[in-house]
Amino acid sequence: MKTSRQERSTTFSEELDLHYLELLKAKTPYQQCKRELLMLEKRWLQKAKTTSQHLAVQRIIASTILTEAYGERMPWKEFGRWLRRIQQLGFRDLGMRVHVACLYVQSLHFFPRKAREAWDMLEDVERSVRRLRRENPLREEHMEAIAHAKKVARVPRPPPR
Repeated sequence: MKTSRQERSTTFSEELDLHYLELLKAKTPYQQCKRELLMLEKRWLQKAKTTSQHLAVQRIIASTILTEAYGERMPWKEFGRWLRRIQQLGFRDLGMRVHVACLYVQSLHFFPRKAREAWDMLEDVERSVRRLRRENPLREEHMEAIAHAKKVARVPRPPPR
């Protein structure tokens, strides 16, 4: 006998993916999307039993909202808020660091005064990626993401001081 999606317990990642896809399909405005994601976070924080679970929920929600802020071309006040939040929480893994640094560099045309910080972040994460073994498939994937961000960035790297 099959159980319906609602009857079985879902993981946080499953629920986030399903809910976020629904928001995207409905073309939900940024502010409403953010509210919905924060309500989901609140619900899952109540279920979290450990500090690491608590932190994981916060990191994933902050990263998702940052991605949405990037996609909706939010100004620094909003984009920066979520960037700082992720930095305060700490990055879950190298993939998240790559993702955030790439979004930051690619969004600089909205806040060019942040160019040095964004490019420094991208270069720092690139050094970390280069330290991965060449056989590691994530190394190539991350390097491609970094190369793409550099290619499409509208604000060039500021000259050294």
